[in-house]
Amino acid sequence: MGLAVSLLPYAWTKIFHVQMGYADYADALVQYGEMSPMGLLWRFMAFSPTVQFLAGLAELIAVILLLFRRSAWLGALIAALDMSVVFLLNLTFDVPVKQLSGAMALVGLILLIPNVPRVVRFALGRSVGPAVSGLIWRNRIFVQITRWVSPILAIVIIIGSGLAIGISLRWGSPGTPEEISGVYTVTASSKTTPIDGTDHTTADITQIAFGQIGSRSGKRMSVRYSDGDFQDGVYSVDGQSITVELFPVRKGAQAPVRGPSGTVEFRYSTTEDGEFSLRTEDSELTLHNDDERRFLFDRGFRWGPEAPVNR
Repeated sequence: MGLAVSLLPYAWTKIFHVQMGYADYADALVQYGEMSPMGLLWRFMAFSPTVQFLAGLAELIAVILLLFRRSAWLGALIAALDMSVVFLLNLTFDVPVKQLSGAMALVGLILLIPNVPRVVRFALGRSVGPAVSGLIWRNRIFVQITRWVSPILAIVIIIGSGLAIGISLRWGSPGTPEEISGVYTVTASSKTTPIDGTDHTTADITQIAFGQIGSRSGKRMSVRYSDGDFQDGVYSVDGQSITVELFPVRKGAQAPVRGPSGTVEFRYSTTEDGEFSLRTEDSELTLHNDDERRFLFDRGFRWGPEAPVNR
């Protein structure tokens, strides 16, 4: 039960694409060498929602099997395999929960021990023999009660947790892209507006990216400055107004949860050339589509054989 309950949050958050999220334009300005090993793993998983979903589904299947007496051994086997892979990834990509994933893999193996001989005989094509009893007490009344209570409780845990997490996370919906979602190079006017919490002004912005994923109350964005500094944040759109809440400039080992360092208010419009213009009270930025920085996100899927694009 403990292993199943521990696995559930990880299973549902992968299924609803929340643990690693989605690959988004906001990551287009992040350079390879700037990423932490964990950030690289997260972006790898986020790029393929299918892989992330299947990873969560494998964990959910283990949970379901663990919660029923007859299938608990198979759930333990799948959980041990799942968490061994997770443990290896955590080790090699320096994810902090190494000990937890290792312990969960070990618990799966311990739960599997009584059934190891049967699994080996099955693999060798031999008769597996009688099932290993999972009863901890053979009292008749206890057996009668747990025969019905345990499955009902298991169903409540699985469905209840899925509903609770799904509703709270809006079922993992990526939301609707904004009109301005994209990756851009920037031309700044001669007038400048200071950017709170930094030594930069709007004139220092050379690239800007507005993500597609999220709700109208907040989607990810990022900025690259002329001196190479990188800053990310969230933005929200209200009509033609954009509110950008920026986190501190990316430096060294920073925690994933950071408080905002400043806010910038823009008004945006479309130019005669079909480009976007961002204006503050004192400055104006003209945004030019940067197709090369969007290549990863816009490449799409191709089934037919063709020359590989490995760039």
